[in-house]
Amino acid sequence: MQKTFVLSTKSLLSSENSTQRFGADNEIVIPMAILENLQHFQGTIEEKKMAQTILEYVEHFPIDDLYHKGAKQENESILRICDDCPDEVIEINVSPLYKRCFQVCKNLSKTRKNVIFITKDPVIRMKAREIGIQAQNFKDDLFPKLSEQYTGRVVAKALESDIDRLMQEKEAPKEIIWEHEKIDWYPNLFLNVTTESASGSVIVRYDQNKKKLVPLRFSQRDYPDHLKTKNVGQLMAMECLLSYPQDAPLVIIKGGAGTGKTFCSLAVALEHLKGFGRESRYRQILVATPQITVGGEDIGALPGNIDKKVGPKLGGIYDNLKVILNPEEETEEEKREKYSRKQDTERKEKFLETGEELFKRRLIEIQPIGFLRGRTITNTFFIIDETQNIEPNVIKTIITRAAKGSKFVFLGDPSQVDNPKLNERYNGLVYVSEKFKKSPLTWQVTLKEEESVRSPLAQYASQIL
Repeated sequence: MQKTFVLSTKSLLSSENSTQRFGADNEIVIPMAILENLQHFQGTIEEKKMAQTILEYVEHFPIDDLYHKGAKQENESILRICDDCPDEVIEINVSPLYKRCFQVCKNLSKTRKNVIFITKDPVIRMKAREIGIQAQNFKDDLFPKLSEQYTGRVVAKALESDIDRLMQEKEAPKEIIWEHEKIDWYPNLFLNVTTESASGSVIVRYDQNKKKLVPLRFSQRDYPDHLKTKNVGQLMAMECLLSYPQDAPLVIIKGGAGTGKTFCSLAVALEHLKGFGRESRYRQILVATPQITVGGEDIGALPGNIDKKVGPKLGGIYDNLKVILNPEEETEEEKREKYSRKQDTERKEKFLETGEELFKRRLIEIQPIGFLRGRTITNTFFIIDETQNIEPNVIKTIITRAAKGSKFVFLGDPSQVDNPKLNERYNGLVYVSEKFKKSPLTWQVTLKEEESVRSPLAQYASQIL
C-alpha cells in the first residue's frame, strides 16, 4: 500500500539521499517551509553542506513536476513539494515551522490514506499523534539495539582433527564449523573455536577473498615490548591493529572502559612509528576525539595553540602514553624496595622528556575533527577515540581523508554516549560499524565487559551503576 511521508528538517539532513530511503512505491513530500528552513539552516558545517546538497538535488527537478504530478526519483519513488495550507487549523502549541508541517499533513490526509510525518524529535511525534497525525522516527538512522549490534566475533565448535588440519595447512573451509549455516559470514569475522571435547580453543579469522578460515597471522613475538594480551578479545584486537594498512586500512574496536582499546592502539602505533619503533610503517600518529566532556560541562575556550586547546580533553591518550613509554612490571612491593622518591621523580621526568619530544617533532599530533576538511592523510596511524560521541554525518568526512599507507582506527563504547544529540543506536561508532561490516577492508571486534583489565572496583561500578 502506498504511503506518503512528509519529511522534517533533521530527517532530510540525515544523508544526501534521504528522500530515497522509503521504497519505490511511496510518495515523499517536503513542505515548502522545510525547504525555506534548509536555505537558512544554522547548524554544523556538515549539516550546512548537507542542506545545500539537498536543495540543489530538489532544484534539478522540473518545478511543475514537483508541485503537480510529482517528480520520479532514481529509486522510482515520487518526490513532491507542498506549499502552506493556512486553512488547516492546528490547535496545539508548536513552533511556526512545525505548525506549517502539520497543516500540510492534515491537508494531504484528505486525499491520501497513509500520511506519515517523519521527525527525529520525540516530543513533536507525540504532539502530532495528539491531533491525529501519524508520526515516526527516521528509521534509516536507527541501527540495531545494543545487544544486537555487530561484534565481529562469534564462539563456535569444530572437530579437533579439523582444527589441527587448519593450523597445519593455514586454511580450512568454513564448513568445518558446526552449524556454520547459522553464522553471518561477514569479512574478517573472528571465531573462537573450541573442540568437541572442549580441551582447548583457537582463534581464527574468516578470509572472504579465499572464502576460508585462516589462523591469526601475528603472535606475541610481533607485539610491542611489554604488551601481553590478557584475553581473547585483545588477541583479536591486536590482529586488527597489527595487520598492514593495505590489508586493514579501517579498524573498529568497540568495548567498555578498561578493555584496552586505546592502550593497544597507541602501543601498536608507536611500535611502527618511523624513527621510533622497531618497524617503520607510519610517519606520524594522529589522535582525535570529539569535544564532548563527561556530564556536558562547558569549560569555555582554552588559551594557546591547538595542542593546548585540545590536549586537556585527551587525558586517556596521555595516561596510556605514560604506561607505554615507562612500563612498570614490578609489583608494588618491588617498587617500594627498588625506588626511592628521587628515583621515582627522575623516571617521571624521563617520560615527560620522551613524550614531549614526540609531540615536538610532530610524530604524534593532536587533530581536532573539525579541522579535517581538505586534508589528505598519508602513511599515518590515525586514532579516532570516543567515536560514539561523533555524529554519523561526520564519519564520511573523516574516512574520505584516508590516503595511501594510512590506517584509521575508530574506538569507543556505544553504551557510553555523552553527546545529547546521540544515543546507543544512533552514533558515529555504531554507524561506521554497521555500514562497513560487509567490507573486506574493515576489521573490527567488540571487547566484552568481562575482558576489562581495570580494577575490580571499576568493573563492579560499570555493572551496577
